[in-house]
This record gives sequence, structure tokens and C-alpha cells, in this order.
Amino acid sequence: MVAEALAASLARWFQVVGTVTNLARLDGEIAVKSPDVVLLDLEFGKTSALTILAGLVDRYPATKFVILTAFLEPVLADAALRAGAVAYVVKESAASELRVAIDEAVAGRTYLTPLMQVRGAGGAAALPGATGVTLSDRQRSILGLLRQGLTYRNIAGRLRISTKTVEYHIDMLGRRLGVSGKAQLIRWSEQFFRDEP
Repeated sequence: MVAEALAASLARWFQVVGTVTNLARLDGEIAVKSPDVVLLDLEFGKTSALTILAGLVDRYPATKFVILTAFLEPVLADAALRAGAVAYVVKESAASELRVAIDEAVAGRTYLTPLMQVRGAGGAAALPGATGVTLSDRQRSILGLLRQGLTYRNIAGRLRISTKTVEYHIDMLGRRLGVSGKAQLIRWSEQFFRDEP
């Protein structure tokens, strides 16, 4: 039921060619349907998808594998990316983030949920005046370019990411910081970059 509901949701944006709930059928379904992207739950029944992911990546190099999981764990994300996944998204994320992750996968780019960095997993700088909130390196780059007056499209081109990814990060920053609108976010960023050591 969960798989079917997810497929129905994604069908708003993508052509969904099928769902598989039996691990034994997954390899065969990929071989027959040749999907551009496979959305794979990290815990597939009683078997971890990581145990089969590397083999699937080797057999189907034209297919991009996106991990969808309940586990917000840097170690698991790293293992999934090392095994050949191109994106790692947690189930608590909004549907819009999953759409961004799939778009990035199709474009041949890697995507890691910003929640991984927002909660302090690797390479994040603490936000002054925002207890418990952090800013990822990607978000810092986007915010810096936004301050320079670049459009979302120009920021995307400069960072070699999609415009949707830029929009997603800016939206997430606004919600996390409690600011509304681009102008307020830019004003907040002035204080942030001024206070940096």
C-alpha cells in the first residue's frame, strides 16, 4: 500500500513504470522495464538494499538508484553512495524534495538530503542566533550568491545544480530560520556573514 501510494504521488511528475515489493523480482523488473531511475527503500523487506545495490549498479549502469529511507544516518548515506546510489532521501522529507532528488539523478548529479547537514552531520557551520540549526556548505554557497544579486537560474549555473535544487534549499532555509521571502533571507544573511570568524 505504501509503495502504491508513493507511485501515485510521483506520477504527478514522472512516468512510473512499476512497483516491486518482492526483492527477488527487482532484478528482473529492471531488466525488462529499463527504468531511468529506481527508487529503493534501504530496508527492502528483511534484506538491506545495500547488500544488492552495488551489483545492480554494475548490471544496469544506465539506471540511477535513489535511496529512500527512514534512517538519517551519515554512515548509511556514505555506504549507499559508495555502493553506487546517486541520491539519499529520508522519508520524513517533503514530496517536493524527492522530486528534486529524482530530477538531480536524471541529470547525472548526486543528491544528499539537506536534513543530513541541518542536523549536524558533517561540514556544517553553526548559525548565530539559531540554536540547534546549522547551515550546510551548499546552503552557504547558495546564500552567498543570493546576496550578490544572482537569480536562481544563475546560482544553479554557477554551482552546477538544478534551479529546483536552489529553490528547495532557499525554501528550507527560510522555514528553518523563520524568515519569509527572499528579501528577509538576504537581510538575515548580511548578519550571518558579518559575524563569521
